[in-house]
Amino acid sequence: MKLTTSIFLACSLLTAGSLHAKWSRIPIIKEKPVDIAVSGAHSAASLDSSSGFGRADALLIDDITAPATVSAGKSFVIINLGRPVLISQSSFTNDGIEGRAILSASADKHGWAVLEEKVFSAADRSVDFKFAGMQAKFVKLELALSKGGTIRALHFFGGQTDKGYAVKQSPDGKQGKPMDLINGLGGARIIYAAPRPANGLDTAVTYNKFAFPESDEKYRTIIYDFGQLRILNEFASVHSPRPVRFEVFAFDNLPEKEDWRGRMAFDPNDFDSKSPVAVAEDTRGLGALKATPDKPVKTRYLALRWEPEFNPPDFQCTGAAEGNVLNIVTTNTITIQNADGTTTTVTIQVGDAHGAGAAESPLTPDNAQQQIAQGTAVQSDTTVITTTVTDANGNVVSQTTQQGSTTTTVNVDSSGTTTTTTETSNSDGSTTTITETKTADGSTTTTVTNTDSSGQQTGSATTQGSGGNNSQTTTSSDGNLGGGSSPAPNSGGSQGSSGNQITTGPTSP
Repeated sequence: MKLTTSIFLACSLLTAGSLHAKWSRIPIIKEKPVDIAVSGAHSAASLDSSSGFGRADALLIDDITAPATVSAGKSFVIINLGRPVLISQSSFTNDGIEGRAILSASADKHGWAVLEEKVFSAADRSVDFKFAGMQAKFVKLELALSKGGTIRALHFFGGQTDKGYAVKQSPDGKQGKPMDLINGLGGARIIYAAPRPANGLDTAVTYNKFAFPESDEKYRTIIYDFGQLRILNEFASVHSPRPVRFEVFAFDNLPEKEDWRGRMAFDPNDFDSKSPVAVAEDTRGLGALKATPDKPVKTRYLALRWEPEFNPPDFQCTGAAEGNVLNIVTTNTITIQNADGTTTTVTIQVGDAHGAGAAESPLTPDNAQQQIAQGTAVQSDTTVITTTVTDANGNVVSQTTQQGSTTTTVNVDSSGTTTTTTETSNSDGSTTTITETKTADGSTTTTVTNTDSSGQQTGSATTQGSGGNNSQTTTSSDGNLGGGSSPAPNSGGSQGSSGNQITTGPTSP
């Protein structure tokens, strides 16, 4: 009896310990596949035709809860992807339909190649197709059903990822059009998921589609990092059709700590000191819901938590977070012919989608913790914007390069003097400006200036290389050392003719 009791107590302690163990952070993936068929900046998809479907256009809406009804019998929907794209897998969420599904693809709607065929029951929540990659312009989903119902969240994935896109929001988040910033181009990355997904961590994190196993844990939790501050207006869930409570938490700065292995970890007990920003309940077990906060949520870190009414064999779920998007920046080159005969070329190379575009984000932090989170995002931004001005002969007059919180401007005047200004916006709001002026005879003058968050100069130092005049250090009255208005060294104090200057991104106050 004593041995049995001891074993029971030991098991109880192990179980209790596992429930309160810290979670290990999931490594962030650089590129995330995006849905080819959902309408948006990355997609030219449209509904071509359908039969037997009600609200077939809902299948292309950027809303995972939007249902399309399907009648018993035969039905089909054809989607025009707009251009030939690579597709390799597809899925949809099943709400009660039962029968057979055939997925086909075509380049011209004349010859169709069957990609995969599935037989499923009403109990199968997710119907998944996986096949060898194929270039196609049209895809067709055919259903032969013994029982009708609805389907949601029809997805197509292939070779297209969120790399090369950066989403911009207005300062108040009110302007623009609604967009799911978790499943789309918003740069969201999953950094914690508990308990460990049964469908494989790589698959769950890549496609934001979770099948949580039977567990003693009360909640199923996913934590996202958007890479920068986002303003979110509504949250949604598509999940296993059973009663569930859905909670949304926002963290100004995620309380992570290093574990004994040196990896970042999160303590789930931190939820106990937080209040959810939005709550909704699916009391009827319909399998879909939306939660609207009392006011827009401004956050970088978002946690979605599901509490099923009972412990099911498994619990499948997908979350969404909607915010208004002002515009989407893509990797491209723009050339402008100026009236004075010069040419301006702007090249935007959007970096990894996680945090891409953070340097230009106009969202203002509400508190110190948000400022830290946003400052970190800006400094880690890999987006590069280069603006080059050339004269009529193709000679470079000025060039400005912005990456993260640093902007570098190079000006060349008619005398051959080159002025390079590097300006860095620091996380505390201060600015460091380094200006280096090189003349044709090889002399160099370097000036370093620091200003605080209010624009007041806090320090300045000047050094001069060979051929220079140590007594001559001049700056422009507005403090912009890259403006080409400083006399060149050894010029006898005369004003050198300045070239054009274009500045992209933050400038000194």
